[in-house]
Amino acid sequence: MGREQNRRVRVLFSSGRLTIKRQGSETELNILMAGVRDRNTVRIEITHPWGRPLLHVVLREKRFQILSFTEKRYYFGLLGKSERVGLFPDGLDHDQIWTLVRGYPVIPEYKHAISSRENQITLLNENGDKIQVMDFHPGSKLPRLIFFPREGVSISLSDFQNEAGIHYARRIQLDTPDSDDHFTVDVKQVVFNKAIPEEIFELEKPDGFKVVPMQQPLGK
Repeated sequence: MGREQNRRVRVLFSSGRLTIKRQGSETELNILMAGVRDRNTVRIEITHPWGRPLLHVVLREKRFQILSFTEKRYYFGLLGKSERVGLFPDGLDHDQIWTLVRGYPVIPEYKHAISSRENQITLLNENGDKIQVMDFHPGSKLPRLIFFPREGVSISLSDFQNEAGIHYARRIQLDTPDSDDHFTVDVKQVVFNKAIPEEIFELEKPDGFKVVPMQQPLGK
């Protein structure tokens, strides 16, 4: 079911609310997300509720570009190889970001699958290392929690909808290691498999923004 669901969505555009909880405070923002699966391309825009832009992110393959409007900076670098930039969580790879945008997990290439407990499947690589652990909602084949042991990232999925055979979660929660922040996306509207102009994935640096390369691995 997982890979069939992945194949059903080639392109998507969605909008909703992003809630960030950190150190006892809670911030609600607007979020727009667009993606083209076969090109491994994603755009995410985060804005204040009254429309002021905060962060624009474009991901292509393993590279990212970020415009931070509050800092007036243009960041670029490799996914999973940089420190956190503003509101955007660090340490994510493309599969994890696509899971966040799509509202359904990407099934990676794996060698073995085991189930040591009810409603859970663990995927292993050729060395027997865990690469992904998926918990399912009881009584269904819908994923509830995806855990990535190597990165320590977890993504929770709930409030599933079925649109013409496409299953997707309307609530997605992301938790990353070494951070007390909790990111929750509540999807209000989504459109699947409609053409998106390539220009959407162009990110131009505004005048006056400082260019900041982010090439150092985490902790360096």
